[in-house]
Amino acid sequence: MRISPTSKPQVFITMGDPAGIGPEIIVRSMASSLIRDLAVFIIIADASCIINAAKKLGFQKKLAVRKLDDGGQTEIVLDETRVNVLDAGAPLTNIKTGIPTAEGAKKTLDCLDSAISLMRDSSDKTRKVLVTAPLSKEAIAEIKPGFIGHTEYLAEAYSLDLVTMVMVGENFSVVPVTRHIPLKDVAEKLNERLIRDTLFQVIENRNIICPRKDPKIGVSALNPHAGEGGKIGDEEARIIMPAVEEARGVYKNITIPMSADTVFYKAYRKELDIVVAMYHDQALAPFKMINFDSGVNMTLGLPFVRTSPDHGTAFDIAGKGIANSESMEQAIKVALRAIHKNVK
Repeated sequence: MRISPTSKPQVFITMGDPAGIGPEIIVRSMASSLIRDLAVFIIIADASCIINAAKKLGFQKKLAVRKLDDGGQTEIVLDETRVNVLDAGAPLTNIKTGIPTAEGAKKTLDCLDSAISLMRDSSDKTRKVLVTAPLSKEAIAEIKPGFIGHTEYLAEAYSLDLVTMVMVGENFSVVPVTRHIPLKDVAEKLNERLIRDTLFQVIENRNIICPRKDPKIGVSALNPHAGEGGKIGDEEARIIMPAVEEARGVYKNITIPMSADTVFYKAYRKELDIVVAMYHDQALAPFKMINFDSGVNMTLGLPFVRTSPDHGTAFDIAGKGIANSESMEQAIKVALRAIHKNVK
């Protein structure tokens, strides 16, 4: 099955966990004409979840939903004036908002796999981006042991050695060199090649991450006080600085490794645009303090643009009609900005 070409870019949005806030933030985003007019949208989901969310939020009249049915067709023609919903996998039968289940986890993976298949289609020149609503890593790991997250799953699907997670914010963006591993394993995982390749990927995509010309990239040290000249760690001199020097051979606007408290202060003061940090919470703690409702998760290294809201499934508020869709809307805008410079 393939999707027919359209005059506008195509945004594929996966539902995420059906018991989480994914359906709600998708519906809220689609109900905004400021978002809906930017592209042609294909929601890969359980259609009943999207329709029910629209009814609960009072958007059933405002939101024109068209359920797609491939019916064995080789090509689906989209309606550019409506929100197209493609049902992936078996229909859900026993989902309650706020309660993750194996059935919901299976549906989440079905939607993601369907999106991956559709993004592989290169038979037309329509620009395509993928936006993923939050999933439950724990629920999916119960049915698919070893599952880590969207980023790693997409990298495996495309047999990629390196993909990079970027958190895009209004004031500054952050890049963790290592992601979802225990803190005790970070120093062992870090090496000059990984840091260098991450920096190269950031440099190559710097104007997608940050629309400013020649953005300033800051590099965080691993140890407090950047190791104090080797007294409390030598990673800065041994592996981080050599990687920075190689990257500076390609792009000069990169700092030497600085202590995390200094580099993020400079980012907060808008002296730096992008911070490359050594581990997950070193990057995300200061980032989320400022961009919790509006941050965007972007994956570099894929053959297409992929973004996601910078938050989880929020099972505790799912179905209550209070979920904030700002991060989802920003995820859509950032994805489109990467392929269409007129989106602000």
